[in-house]
Amino acid sequence: MSDQIKGLCFALLAMLGGGLYAIPYRLSLETVPPMTVIWGVFLWAFLFSLPGAWFARRQKIISWKIAGITLVTSLAGLLGNYAICQALSLASPTLLVLVSRIEIIIAILLSWMFFREFVSIRIWVAVVVIFVGIIVMKMDSLSFELKDWSSFFWALTSAFSFALMQVLAKRIINEINPQVLNASRLAIALVILWGLAEVRSGIVDLQSSEWKWLALAAFCGPFLGRVSYTYALRYLTISKAVIIGSFSPVTTLLFELIVFGTIISNYEALGGTIMLAGILWVFIPGLRQNASK
Repeated sequence: MSDQIKGLCFALLAMLGGGLYAIPYRLSLETVPPMTVIWGVFLWAFLFSLPGAWFARRQKIISWKIAGITLVTSLAGLLGNYAICQALSLASPTLLVLVSRIEIIIAILLSWMFFREFVSIRIWVAVVVIFVGIIVMKMDSLSFELKDWSSFFWALTSAFSFALMQVLAKRIINEINPQVLNASRLAIALVILWGLAEVRSGIVDLQSSEWKWLALAAFCGPFLGRVSYTYALRYLTISKAVIIGSFSPVTTLLFELIVFGTIISNYEALGGTIMLAGILWVFIPGLRQNASK
């Protein structure tokens, strides 16, 4: 199998995982409190990532810098998942996944702020296009009251948190194996959450069916989606991986319709398409350059 085929397979798996995770996440929230859901998802994600982290356990360097960044990464992951819970309680899974695609643009802007990495005019134009897309999404009930925008704010908070995780991980990615970093930040988050009484009591009351939804959410999102995307970047350019991953909301849309019988409005679909177009516009030149080589 060629590297190109391997990369496409991993990118498609990442797209599938990134589109599916919100469905079992939403199903879990119907009967389980948010903080308990997060603990359960993190536990399963930790168990899924543990074998890879164990085999790579010697590929690490212990330092205060790594410890500090791992802690902040863990806190960012907690915030991101709490934001997911709040967004799913207010809006559809498809809407969450659509808005979450902004993560890659936020990561670029954070890299510019913290690492002074070059940001082209194309990215700033994309930011404006994304903002227009968000406005269009709310055209059917345009209001400037905070409560009417809360679902978007929570989805944006989720995207910001995961973008911050990417930027932080970049600081130490050459000093610690990615799988070790992932398992470490999940372990820290599990300990922090276990300090909450509502989590400890909620875990005891979980039914087997609820554990299954939590496991599926963890498998699709933190494991299949993130890990497959990482491996896709070994064989594909960032442009190709991002473009393929941008179709994950289509997967969410189909499964939301099948499972919940709901679908986003025409304005939300149009606004989401505008947002995705802004993101794709940033990476299409890289795709063309790669094709011309």
